[in-house]
Amino acid sequence: MRTHPLQVTAVRFVPASPFDQRRGLVGYIRLCLGGVEVDGVTLRRSRDGRRLLSFPSRRDAEGRSHPYLRFDDRTRRSIEQQVFAAIGLQEART
Repeated sequence: MRTHPLQVTAVRFVPASPFDQRRGLVGYIRLCLGGVEVDGVTLRRSRDGRRLLSFPSRRDAEGRSHPYLRFDDRTRRSIEQQVFAAIGLQEART
């Protein structure tokens, strides 16, 4: 069975400080995803210049990360494209 990507219906973007932007953190995002409000999402720039979303997670006592939300690759790409369009980014690269 093929699933359909989740629809992003609202996006709020707050730019990071100039210091954080120099280190790859572009800003903070709150979005509504399939009727669920998701806060704590960050927009980052990778070392190779790609823009990507990082979703909130928690760290356990061993330091391992456990994401609150998990997406397959197709859904993640769809969410990124929708968010980038909503904040005026035309493509995932700089």
